[in-house]
Amino acid sequence: MSGIYLAAGQSSRMGKPKLPLELSPGVALGSMALRALLSSEIGRVHVVVRPDDPLVWLQEVRHDPRFSSQLHIVVCEEASLGMSYSIRAGVDAALSSLPKPDAVMIGLGDQPFVTAAMVRRLFAVIGDRPEIDFAASSVDGVVMPPAVLRNTMFGALRGLKGDMGARKLFGSPEYAGEIVKFDGEDAELLLDVDDENSLRVAERRYRYFRDHS
Repeated sequence: MSGIYLAAGQSSRMGKPKLPLELSPGVALGSMALRALLSSEIGRVHVVVRPDDPLVWLQEVRHDPRFSSQLHIVVCEEASLGMSYSIRAGVDAALSSLPKPDAVMIGLGDQPFVTAAMVRRLFAVIGDRPEIDFAASSVDGVVMPPAVLRNTMFGALRGLKGDMGARKLFGSPEYAGEIVKFDGEDAELLLDVDDENSLRVAERRYRYFRDHS
């Protein structure tokens, strides 16, 4: 299995790249979920970035000897045209690596509190149910990444258009999957930092986790 880490997005509501923003001095938002993905024993992770990304947020992880061999930077020249282009770039990179993956895990750079345990839970679901095409996360009925998709869905992933993400495919009758519901404290870990308000929430949550760990 390979990981596709979508780090190419920029929030229109924030007007600036999100991933370099710091939740605490020296702790870049974009590095957190990436560390969780790398720690989940997934193998190679293809980090899809914009061509103008200086990758400052990635430097600490990139030079960590535990993870450096797992990282593959994928520059998506068309990232500004929508998420589908970043997904396609990640899938193509995964298919170009050997051995070819039988499934991919898709994670988002702006979900900083996703844990390795949550990722492994999705791995377990897809491993225990060979008949399904995907396993995706859900909070309050909203399906979202992180998600694992088998190679039966690679063609559909590559066929997404515009700013369309994989969520559309999870509701398609063409594919069978399991939705893993996260609630309570686990649901809070799937916070998507998309505006200034959610960034403030993430900063407070990071301080809380740091002080109580």
